[in-house]
Amino acid sequence: MLVKLALRNIRRSLRDYSIYFVTLTIGVAIFYAFNSIESQQVIFDLHSSADEQMFEFCQQIISMFSGVIACVLGFLVIYANRFLIKRRKKEFGTYLLLGMRSVGVSGIVLMETLLVGVGALALGLLLGFLLSQALSFVTALLFQVQIADYQFVFSPDACLLTLGCFAIIFAIVALFNTFSVNRYKLIDLLNAEKRNERGGVRNPVVCLLAFVVSIGCLVYAYQQLAENGLVMLDDPQFARATVFMLVGSLLFFWSLAGFIIAVITRMRGVYLRGLTVFSVRQVASRINTAFLSLWAVCVLLFFSITTFSCGMGLVQVFADDVERSAPFSVTATADVYYASYKELVSPHSATHDERAVAMAEQYPAAYESGMAHDWNISSDLRERCGAEWDEVVAASADINEWEAVGTPYSELYNQLLSVRPDLGDLANMDGFPSGSTNVLVSGLSQTNDVLALLGKDPIALDEGSFAIVNNFAGTQDCAQAIVDNGLELIFGDTTLAATGPVVDAQLFDTSMAGTILWIVVPDFVIDDFQAQGAIPNRCYMNADYVPDLEDGDERFDSMIKRAGVMDAFSQAETSDDSLEVSHDANNSGSETDDGWPVTSFVSQSTTVAANNGLRMAIIYLALYIGFVFLMATATILAIQRLSDTADSLPSYRTLSQLGCDQRMVSRSVLAQTLVYFLVPLGLAACHSACAVSVLNHTFFEPLGLPVAGPIALAAGLVVVVYGLYMLLTYAMSRSMARS
Repeated sequence: MLVKLALRNIRRSLRDYSIYFVTLTIGVAIFYAFNSIESQQVIFDLHSSADEQMFEFCQQIISMFSGVIACVLGFLVIYANRFLIKRRKKEFGTYLLLGMRSVGVSGIVLMETLLVGVGALALGLLLGFLLSQALSFVTALLFQVQIADYQFVFSPDACLLTLGCFAIIFAIVALFNTFSVNRYKLIDLLNAEKRNERGGVRNPVVCLLAFVVSIGCLVYAYQQLAENGLVMLDDPQFARATVFMLVGSLLFFWSLAGFIIAVITRMRGVYLRGLTVFSVRQVASRINTAFLSLWAVCVLLFFSITTFSCGMGLVQVFADDVERSAPFSVTATADVYYASYKELVSPHSATHDERAVAMAEQYPAAYESGMAHDWNISSDLRERCGAEWDEVVAASADINEWEAVGTPYSELYNQLLSVRPDLGDLANMDGFPSGSTNVLVSGLSQTNDVLALLGKDPIALDEGSFAIVNNFAGTQDCAQAIVDNGLELIFGDTTLAATGPVVDAQLFDTSMAGTILWIVVPDFVIDDFQAQGAIPNRCYMNADYVPDLEDGDERFDSMIKRAGVMDAFSQAETSDDSLEVSHDANNSGSETDDGWPVTSFVSQSTTVAANNGLRMAIIYLALYIGFVFLMATATILAIQRLSDTADSLPSYRTLSQLGCDQRMVSRSVLAQTLVYFLVPLGLAACHSACAVSVLNHTFFEPLGLPVAGPIALAAGLVVVVYGLYMLLTYAMSRSMARS
């Protein structure tokens, strides 16, 4: 009998269940789809373990946030269910009046919850399964991954996780429903429709003053955030900005009702037109009683919009122009002579031979090997590897980074600021070396070898000039100012002046294009450094694999292991003073104190795979968090608005009796719905605009990344999700009011 009653009640209350059912179904679909990403890799043509790690990394990031998402969805389900209980108080009272015990009523509610939950789970898993297939095509489109043999992929792990999370949610809902039904008195249930909770309207003068204070708090928060630049999150300015933003937003919603009345009532032509008096009083009353939830909605909207906008912007940082940042098949690096536990002696050396003397004393074999090969990694490896080198490497080019002792970057910065004072404090800006650090340079011939490997024109220098290589957007203005003004640097007894043009090139593989103010000097300057006993700061060896070579990374790795390079690393690992040996997708090889001949190497394929994994994780995480939080805020507002409409049904009935037609009532419902949805969205948009503009100024602009696209995507997501719930809420509220 309970099942029969539950089914009948569900059929009769389809309109009331719509928000609850839609929210639950979408939540299940989103939760399953994003937790099944790793299982999608079976349909792609993956060529390496790094490609597989791309999916694993993305799934790990998604799983980390799924617990938070599950809590948010659980709150939504309970909140939506609370609306259903409130709407059906009189029905439950009738059951009790007819002799049914409260246990029976609780059983009916429990059965309804179970039936609706099972239906939403089934439909949500089906939609999630279809959505996960769509995500597969999105993945292939975004990362240009070939779909080897398309097939429908079902993830048992994601399904079990979804079922487990929502089973817990339904259990909590069932307990909540049982407790809610049992604690109500019969008289309260029977008179539920007559009880219209309404908060009194606050003093308009006090509200007006509080509204002004809230605007002042928000302006101060924006100013503090702009000064902080969202760079140091532990800075007091960021803390003050956060606190004043939260307090200002809370005061805004607390005072909004009184402010609206204070303003609108003085606009007689508007206030006395149609049902404006009724609509204003309805809105003011509801805001007074729900200002805390509106404040929470505003904060969630701000977080959702900002996360999505910045997430889409970050995708370009880590993923765009990957081939530009890693143009070579592989780059091997030698960090020549590290002090114990990675404390680099340079680039603060007092004399040119300081590091050389220390290395020769502590690691004589490595020092002699480096000197014998003129600190040329490819020369050392070619000798170690023999004929196998030519089987793997088609072409290579070395470039060494030298420390110009006695020539600090502050000399360059002081000259630059004398001609471009608008550039600011360069020594403390991100991406710029410290002013006390010695200038780092490379020789002309080695630089031209790398440019030749890139297929670029060589640099031409006379004996009295140096060149700048720069491909980082944040330092492009500085580099151009240096060559335009012919700034000078003194290396010992030699004075060199900058000459143009600025060379746009990536001199070795990295995760993102980041050649920053790289100084190229004539070879005789490097010869002079070596004559004074200097050794390189770092050595880079760039290589391109033999065309059509399969498993180039694996061949290169095994080749240098067999050559004894990795054996030396293993021996260093057993020493108490050695550094930890590490192997991963981006940093094969290991680190040793002597740093010769190879500290680490990074390949183009692993860099692309790692960046693709990070890109996929950021995109999906931004979509995941943004969509769920938008749905959460929209659901909260929709349920509150529907509850308000249900509470106001006697008022709408009175309006009808006074002669108001349905068009006037519909316009009033529309106005109330728009205010209820758009006011929190408007304030959240202001917060997001401030945060995104600050991030754009301090982060995206220096990288040369536009934010217009991500902002447009965020706006589109808000319009689709938020707008859908707003239209659904208006349609249901209008139907309730007109009936």
